[in-house]
Amino acid sequence: MSAQPLAVENVSLVLGAFALREVSLRVEPGEILVLLGSNGAGKSVILETIAGFHRPSRGRVKIGARDVTALPPEARQVGYVFQNFALFPHLSVAQNVRFAIEARAPARARHSGAEARIAELLERFGLTRLAGRRPADLSGGEKQRVALARALATDPAVFLFDEPFSALDAVTRDALRDELAGFLREARVPAVYVTHDYAEAMAFADRVAVVDAGSIVQSGPAEDVFTAPSTVRIARMLGIDNIVAGEVRGQVGDHAIVALGASELPVPLRGRVVAVGQRVSVSIRAEELSLSPGGQGPSVQDVAVPAKILRVVHHGPLVRIACDCGFPLTACVTRAQCRQLELAPGRALAVSFPANALNLLVD
Repeated sequence: MSAQPLAVENVSLVLGAFALREVSLRVEPGEILVLLGSNGAGKSVILETIAGFHRPSRGRVKIGARDVTALPPEARQVGYVFQNFALFPHLSVAQNVRFAIEARAPARARHSGAEARIAELLERFGLTRLAGRRPADLSGGEKQRVALARALATDPAVFLFDEPFSALDAVTRDALRDELAGFLREARVPAVYVTHDYAEAMAFADRVAVVDAGSIVQSGPAEDVFTAPSTVRIARMLGIDNIVAGEVRGQVGDHAIVALGASELPVPLRGRVVAVGQRVSVSIRAEELSLSPGGQGPSVQDVAVPAKILRVVHHGPLVRIACDCGFPLTACVTRAQCRQLELAPGRALAVSFPANALNLLVD
């Protein structure tokens, strides 16, 4: 059977003091949708509702043309990977993977093809040599590989992932995430992935839905959401460093002219309506900023403002450069760029960025 899209249509439910409100989303085959939001926003509740752990009071969940809203979890053909691995401690690696097939389709588990499928998954996730070990003898990364192999063993119609890599070290997390993304796109099955880590979402998502207080407050292609959040609150939830208060001075075509400090900059309206004199905020991602010596001009497509470096902070493989441009801006550069440009507090330079990288926020 060919892969089918997942659709959540106007789902609402109440769990104690928490409520989901009119949640709608759609995930196409081979697409990865990331639910992004702070702790307690409702991301996991949405995932659990798709899986069948909660019954909505309104709305429905569909896989292709099949309405699964009233079906129990075991009848939905959903693969679920939990944050805490949820492996059976008394079973070996191979037995944990086999159990998923036995629980979903006992007749299939007795077929010779099931053993071939288990062997294929163990090989795929580098578990063949660990097939006889029990979870207590595995590292965190190895346990998560088993959990992934088990979820994939039944060829589910939908994959659900609840912060599956949050307990792993950065190197293991990045390697597993890349492997999983490749597998999901090959399998052509819709996947929903929960995280509160915007960097992980940026690296993983085809589409993003931002969840806040039980509602989806913005959704769309990942690049669009990360570049152009619609409100200051969403921009902060997405980890955007640069959110600057300004005032609208005018409008030219589809751009607002916004005063930021002593600079007046053209900011794409993207459908928003503003008035002269209106107080607004403008966001720009730190990685969109380029630094150059003060006398060196930007490319013709870029906007540049003079700046002075306030702080240089090493942050893992990147360096964060806090600048005073008449308004505050923070840029991210590589360590090599920091050395080449001899960046240090007090140095004057130019900060440049693509004109369309600015984003207007109206709350």
